[in-house]
Amino acid sequence: MAPHDADGSSRSWQRDHPWAIVYDRISTDPRLGALLWRIGVGSGVGVLHRIAAAELAELPAGAQVLDIPCGGGIALRDLPRDHRLRYLAADISPAMLTRTRGEARALGLDGVETVEMDVGDLPLPDDSVDLVLAFTSLHCFPDPRAAVGEFGRVLLPGGRLALSTMVTDGPLRFRGLWVGGRVAGVLGPGCSRVELKRWLAEDGFTDVEVRPAGGLTYVTATRS
Repeated sequence: MAPHDADGSSRSWQRDHPWAIVYDRISTDPRLGALLWRIGVGSGVGVLHRIAAAELAELPAGAQVLDIPCGGGIALRDLPRDHRLRYLAADISPAMLTRTRGEARALGLDGVETVEMDVGDLPLPDDSVDLVLAFTSLHCFPDPRAAVGEFGRVLLPGGRLALSTMVTDGPLRFRGLWVGGRVAGVLGPGCSRVELKRWLAEDGFTDVEVRPAGGLTYVTATRS
């Protein structure tokens, strides 16, 4: 399932790099983890949950959601227990998928399907997904441009994309995260906000909203 990965970031995540375990613990701990998240990226994890909850609330019964990379299931807490959606939680890491299944059980959620996927080559038909959630994502991928293209391909016309990523033209105080992540082998080449906006336009996205939040940039857009 691993793509061609010259810098090894996908292989690192697939093998459950120690940082993957740290990220999962930080992102799902409502107290210490939330504090460390704010210190590390300069914004609260609540931003992620507000965006995810708002996007999920707009979906009709039977809609399909692709959550990739799902990590340890961070966005699942924004999914109502009585949801009537098809929720596809995907990741390149089998260990992360195991954690996601555990999180779904802990939250009492049914109907969450976990699948190992390569974001650069999604095994989904064109125009088949109503919402793509891709939080803390593009900076981890070996080819972020290909990932954005795949999001556009699988989304239905009118479908929504909600993602967050570190960007290469983000605040200087967070540039050290890039250095550490590249050395650890868990970050890919990334992209700038300018590049990301251009890619979205090229792939037919409209209503693009970009919201900087500390070291992360949140983006929502509609597939036209």
